[in-house]
Amino acid sequence: MKYGLNQWARISSLLVRKSAKQCKARWYEWLDPAIKKTEWTREEDEKLLHLAKLMPCQWRTIAPIVGRTPAQCLDRYERLLDQAVAKDVNYDPRDDPRRLRPGEIDPNPEAKPARPDAVDMDEDEKEMLSEARARLANTRGKKAKRKAREKQLEEARRLAQLQKKRELKAAGIDVRSRSKNSKAVDYSSEVAFELKPQAGFYSTADEEKTTRSMQQEFRPVTVEELEGRRRKDIEEALIKKDIKRQKINEMHDAPNAVARQMGLDQEGPRRRGKLMLPAPQVSEAELEQIARLGVDGALEASVSEGAGGDATRTLLGQYNQTPAARLGMGPGATPMRTPRAGPGGGDRIMAEAAALARLQGMGTVLEGGEAGVDVASMDFAGVTPRNVVAATPNPLAGMTPSVRGAAGGAGGATARVVPGSIAGVSATPSVAGTPLRAGSGGVGPGATPLIRDALGLNEADALTMEAAVSKRAAAARAAVMRGELRERLAGLPTPQNEYAFEVPEAPDAEEEAEDAMEEDLADVRARKAREEAERRRREELKKSKALQRQLPRPLNLDSLPAPKPAAPSAAGASAEQLRERAEELVALEMRGLLQHDAAKYPVKDAREARKKGGKQQQAASGPVPVLEEFELEALQSAAELVDKEVAYLRNVWDHAKLGPEEYSEVWMAVHRDLIYLPSRQRYERAASATNVDRIDSLKSDFEHVRADMEREAKKAAKLEGKLGLLLGGLQRRHGDLSGRVGELWAQVRDAAQELVCFKALHERELRAAPERLEALGELVDATKRREADLQERFKALTRRRDELAAALAQKRVASS
Repeated sequence: MKYGLNQWARISSLLVRKSAKQCKARWYEWLDPAIKKTEWTREEDEKLLHLAKLMPCQWRTIAPIVGRTPAQCLDRYERLLDQAVAKDVNYDPRDDPRRLRPGEIDPNPEAKPARPDAVDMDEDEKEMLSEARARLANTRGKKAKRKAREKQLEEARRLAQLQKKRELKAAGIDVRSRSKNSKAVDYSSEVAFELKPQAGFYSTADEEKTTRSMQQEFRPVTVEELEGRRRKDIEEALIKKDIKRQKINEMHDAPNAVARQMGLDQEGPRRRGKLMLPAPQVSEAELEQIARLGVDGALEASVSEGAGGDATRTLLGQYNQTPAARLGMGPGATPMRTPRAGPGGGDRIMAEAAALARLQGMGTVLEGGEAGVDVASMDFAGVTPRNVVAATPNPLAGMTPSVRGAAGGAGGATARVVPGSIAGVSATPSVAGTPLRAGSGGVGPGATPLIRDALGLNEADALTMEAAVSKRAAAARAAVMRGELRERLAGLPTPQNEYAFEVPEAPDAEEEAEDAMEEDLADVRARKAREEAERRRREELKKSKALQRQLPRPLNLDSLPAPKPAAPSAAGASAEQLRERAEELVALEMRGLLQHDAAKYPVKDAREARKKGGKQQQAASGPVPVLEEFELEALQSAAELVDKEVAYLRNVWDHAKLGPEEYSEVWMAVHRDLIYLPSRQRYERAASATNVDRIDSLKSDFEHVRADMEREAKKAAKLEGKLGLLLGGLQRRHGDLSGRVGELWAQVRDAAQELVCFKALHERELRAAPERLEALGELVDATKRREADLQERFKALTRRRDELAAALAQKRVASS
């Protein structure tokens, strides 16, 4: 550890793709020399199970007590639980379901052995590894480290510049580097210290002398000397130097070096402990007596059968039922090894793991029923598990017939179970299980009887004495167990909490009969949903017709007419007064309904006005008026009465023949006759309004329409802006494609015209081609005839030239 156990961020910078947390976990989970990687011992398993029972899921607390890492403790605990639950003797670790399959990611890689480095690493990773090796090998301080880093950066900068120039030159771009100092030598464009030869002929004797002297002093130089030492060689030299220094220090200070090495190796100085085996349950003398009984008591087959066969067989006892025979061996044979422990003496570790597995799977006590785990019998006394001395089981003690059974003539086996025993045998040989004296004919109480009296021929005095001794020993043992129980009960801690139980009252028989079957949750939800739907339907039917039909309602109820004074009683009123009284009652009921609907189901615009108006407007709305509640059947009967009255009036007034067109005309006429008066803030008939009121009404309508138009214009502008952002690219693409489509259409049109022209030209060529071919044929024939004539003329002229030449030659000869 060069940087100690606290600088994990600095350590992670030296590794490839490793964080500080991963480095720390790797050290504390695997690389720490104090971590034990050996097989788990029985004591460690017992301690682990006991601590897991005391402190569940606290593995970081359990790990230092056991002496392992938390990951090792958790993995071992899960494996023990799996083995205990599966109870598979042929457990194979390769079939472990927690074993990683190909392609899976290890969730805890820090606790696994290291793997070899990958060969196909990236250049960045290799460079980082080399830098990390250089930093680890550097022992001269930060300055050398900085120098090496600067040199590496300068080299990388130079290579990058060179690569850039090469790429530009390959692309045809000539980059001329301008020198900062014009007086200095430019090594890229000129030869440094060049000596130009002299003009003309000159002697080279001096140069040859200089060359010979240089050859004598020449020494070959290696590439390493020219380029310098490689970084890898420098690192190896530094590592060797560090190893040599450590060896020198160990030679000068040998005791401290040995102690340091022993401290790193925890397994080295550990001595093997003595093999602690329990005391044998069966002594050598008892084994000899059992063997002697088997040999001496084995009768021949003919003697055992008797001379009389079946008639005399009942007169003989079953003397061949020795422990060896019961175990399936021959007469007189002694088992070569101690039999395995029975169910009562199994593996304590597997039993404890199975109990913990059942404890984890146990539900809450509120569910009722049996828990399945006896928590009271589990060991919670201390941090370490209880030390139990293992004893060699002796099943022969439970299989051998006792003296009492022999006295009774049955020859049955009676086994006494002592507390703390294994398979019915005490863990420690007691007085009742050890012979009184070796080599004597008698035996101690409770031991294997040396006298087998199947027919009851012996006296019972000795047997009675042995029975008395056994009773006294059992009484003493019971007294000792009662004392131990009292001491343990006295050592229990004082109670911390008090629990009180409240017994619920028993339901009546009728309620039990009603609640005999618990309703399913899905049925309960469906029933509640049906009830809620029915309730909403009935509430909807109880609403006013304006709400049911979603008709427009007034925003302000202040314009409603004020209620008129009470009319005289019905006793002294006329028919006209009764009609007016009825109209007043209808108007009051309508006013109440409008106020109730406006308060309970406000109009959307009214709700927005309340949001803008603040608390004053909310206070002005007031509480919801209370209406008289009627049953749905009463409302339906009242609606039927109204429908009957409407039908009667339509027949009386002869309105049944009128259609929807007549009703629309009347409604439009009434609607036109009503105008809104801003001064009075309500609707009135146009006939009763003055000209000023009509002008104000038209102005109000104009302002409303104008406000609506401006609001819609703003919405349209916003939508237009959004659509412009959303469809701007599509519109530009549409314009481009439209232009291309126009160009392509023009090209198609020109191509069609050219096609028509070329077709016409083709037809004309088909008609004119034979005539031209005939004319050309005639021209060829005329040319051939003329060429033949010219050839004949050329031949005649050539012959004439030869004759004239010959005559001229003869004349010259003659004249000479």
